[in-house]
Amino acid sequence: MNIKKIAAINLNRVVKNYVYVSKHGPAKGLKRKGGLAFLPGFVPRSTGMEREEAFLEKLNLTGQTVYDIGGDQGIYTLFFARKVGGQGRVITFEPNPTSYKQIITNVELNKFHHVEVRNIGLGEQKSKLTFAFPGFDPGRGSADEKIREQILQEKGARVMEIKINPLDDEIAEAKLPQPAFAKIDVEGLEMSVLLGMKQTLLNHRPQLFIEIHGADVESKTQNIRQVVSYLLECGYGIHHVESSANITNSNAPDAKEGHLYCT
Repeated sequence: MNIKKIAAINLNRVVKNYVYVSKHGPAKGLKRKGGLAFLPGFVPRSTGMEREEAFLEKLNLTGQTVYDIGGDQGIYTLFFARKVGGQGRVITFEPNPTSYKQIITNVELNKFHHVEVRNIGLGEQKSKLTFAFPGFDPGRGSADEKIREQILQEKGARVMEIKINPLDDEIAEAKLPQPAFAKIDVEGLEMSVLLGMKQTLLNHRPQLFIEIHGADVESKTQNIRQVVSYLLECGYGIHHVESSANITNSNAPDAKEGHLYCT
């Protein structure tokens, strides 16, 4: 682990209860508790991250219902809450209880009354999965078998059991509004989440913004091939945010890094 990363981890521990206004990132200008967004330039920003944020910023989501699937600390939940405005709605799904509580805190700090946070993971079928995450970085938590094993090799890694429900069932059981847009960032379980929302995809056609993950290049390639094939079968067009390329089965591996925007 490099010196900058160690410094960031140690500083994160010191400021975990510090409340401030974020100076950069998707939640810029909004209140946060914890994290390092009060220090512009402390954490290097990649071109990919800048493109991701710039792409999402251009979308018109005013008044719409957005699902944040894989909420982490709630940074994008705050971003979407601001984007949709008071007439819209944001529903966030986060299985890690620690991260779930952090999202609730950040939402309450900003007095966003149109946000609902649900402490559950999404997948293909109702089940329980083993979830592992680095103690200093809950956002990297995963129930994907290969990624989970990698995480468990790290010092301070934690493990827990999480509940999983298909999104189609979650919507029906909780009487949730259908999404117009869904951000999916689930650390390797992208295909499982999509399979569990098939009726939502076919009947309501939400826009999708998906980050692709995998334990290694082979896993990412397999993941992107499956995701692209499935979404094409569901009638979606697929755009790779980082390269601006239209993605089909023939060039799917080119999109194994980065984000897909699907309509």
